[in-house]
Amino acid sequence: MDTTWWLALGGVVLLAFVAALVDGRGRLGPRRPAAPGGPSRPGGSRKARAGRAAPRPRPGEIWRTSLPDGSEPLFLVLAVRTDGARLARLTREPTALPVLPEDTAAGPAYLEPETLAEAGLGRLLNCCGEVDPDTWERVRHLAD
Repeated sequence: MDTTWWLALGGVVLLAFVAALVDGRGRLGPRRPAAPGGPSRPGGSRKARAGRAAPRPRPGEIWRTSLPDGSEPLFLVLAVRTDGARLARLTREPTALPVLPEDTAAGPAYLEPETLAEAGLGRLLNCCGEVDPDTWERVRHLAD
């Protein structure tokens, strides 16, 4: 009885496994090594620094955002997708949902739950902090 087809079948299965493994790793996205010096490392040429990708926002972070009218208000990132982010506007007017205490660098900030927005990732300028876990538990339902 000829058993060479077992070797051919084993080779096909092995190639399919390797292809699935490589494809799965590619879909996870590029791996980013952690920067040892933090976001502002000294050194390197200006050209090399300009080529670096901007950090991606994460849900629960507070970002300063550029608006078409030229203002740069604070927004809480509720959800992040490949094409943009769902944001909730923060204000200095006291409301029922305090997000940042008065002793932070950005000052006191309160969430406006009725003012939700969608924005491209290019509009997000810089991260100004992160909400504490208790506050995030109270407001994360807005991301839906």
